[in-house]
Amino acid sequence: MASYLIMTPPGAAADDERARFIADGFSWAAFFFPALWLIAKRAWLLGISVAVLQILLILLSEVPGCFTAALIMQLALSLLVSLEGPLFVARKLAAENWTLRSIVPARNIETAEEIYFSNATATAHRSATPLHSIDWSTSGRPESAAGLGFFESYGER
Repeated sequence: MASYLIMTPPGAAADDERARFIADGFSWAAFFFPALWLIAKRAWLLGISVAVLQILLILLSEVPGCFTAALIMQLALSLLVSLEGPLFVARKLAAENWTLRSIVPARNIETAEEIYFSNATATAHRSATPLHSIDWSTSGRPESAAGLGFFESYGER
């Protein structure tokens, strides 16, 4: 199960359809094509620098006795981009003032979208409801509030 970072554009509402869902996990496309993957994700400077580094590693592999070292460095670079690439994209968006709205664990992106947008709609509806009209239970929280996990937090951290 992957975790999805949900980020919205600057000034957008939580239920904005332009929200980006970034899977925080291993990316096979980034492993096999690290520079092209970064460029496709609009991380231009990082993608170009990885492409230059890959070209240098290819040239290094032609030097007698350096093939194994160049291959190991190429695999390490691919592994780094495939594991940390989604975080690079999230940091780039955060630098452009995008807002991290939520982190949703889900099996696939369709499930993550369904969970997030149903929660965002419920939160918007709940915030529009006046406090005096909410039916508070004896536990001190609204009956409609959903919880995640085995224990109720009652507002603690």
